[in-house]
Order: sequence, then structure tokens, then C-alpha cells
Amino acid sequence: MRKLIPFLLLGLLSLVGAAFALLGFVQGNSSTSLGTAVNNTLSASGYTEHLAETTPQGNQVAEVVYQAPDRLGGWIQSAGRRTHLVIIGTTEYVSVSGSPTANIHSLVFYKQTTTGAQAVDPAHTYLAYWDRGPSVTDGNTTTVTLSQGGQTEKLIFTVDGKYVSSFRAVTPGGTIVLKISEVGTSPSVSLPSGATVKTKPATGLQPQG
Repeated sequence: MRKLIPFLLLGLLSLVGAAFALLGFVQGNSSTSLGTAVNNTLSASGYTEHLAETTPQGNQVAEVVYQAPDRLGGWIQSAGRRTHLVIIGTTEYVSVSGSPTANIHSLVFYKQTTTGAQAVDPAHTYLAYWDRGPSVTDGNTTTVTLSQGGQTEKLIFTVDGKYVSSFRAVTPGGTIVLKISEVGTSPSVSLPSGATVKTKPATGLQPQG
């Protein structure tokens, strides 16, 4: 999934995020602390995610469901073409890209080995940065600031009840918005019935629709 969706923050934070330390917090009046909400969310049996990226190079969106401990399924859409994916254990199934209105039950999926659902799950990727820099909490919203090499990023986390309901990143290269819903009640993840599964071509190239 990381190869399919080069979300800007994923690459940017992998370069600079490790250099940040916990520098102190200003606590607000949220009934559930951000750290507890992050743990509650990532420890849940599953959740539904809507992810949107806006950059000068273009926009893309994704809708995925994470099912603990090792399943993830959904789609990514960019430039009017949609790619479906399913991860079960260490196997990733990626569809041929095509029209967003295509019948999901007639898709062709190519399978390959992956590092697992948690390694590519947006929530597991982005929520991990909740304590990587100085932060200010106002009510149920916490803003974390990351700065290095003249670049500054604002990471905004919103807590709803016991869970994180949204994450927003404002970076020099664009904006990412992640919405998390149906925590503990999201649907199960499986390959669509009727879908055809093939082995990914040895060339390593993504099949085109």
C-alpha cells in the first residue's frame, strides 16, 4: 500500500520524525487524554478510515477498513481511477486500476507478499506521532508541532469520547486528513466474492486497467 499511495507525510516523517523528542505538553480539559485515546483506537478490534491528501501535484483519497490484528481492505482513488486492495496476514491483493463504478465482484486481484496490515494502516502510521513534539491541547483537540531543518509541520488530533476521531497534517508539501469512525463496529475484511486472484507479474510492474 505504501508503494501505491506515496502520501507525503509518510515519507516526510520517516526522514525527520525520528529526530524529535518529547518536549513537553500543555494539558487542556479533554476527558480522555490523547495518549489514552490513541492507545484505545489502535487496540480496538477494527475501525473505518477515510484518508485524503491534497498536494500541488494532485489529490487522492482512500477508504479502508482495518480489522485487528492483520487485515485491511478498501480502495485508493487518484486521477479518476480506483484501485482496490485487501491485506490478509502477509498477503496483499491489489486490483487492476479502473473506473470507480466498476463491479467489485468482477475485479482481478494480483497477490504478493506484504509486511502486514498494521505496517501500512494509516491510523497506525500517523497516530504514532502524537508524542513526537511539543503540543498544546485545547478541549478535545491537540496540536503537535514538528520542526527541523527550517520545515514545520502541524499535526492536529481530535479526540471523540475514548477514541481519536480525526487527524490532520499541514505540511510544506500539502495537507492530509484522516477520519476514523466505526471503532469496534467496522465490517469484516475479506476478498470480494467472485473476484479473480492471480500472481503478480514477475516484472514487478503494476497491472494497468
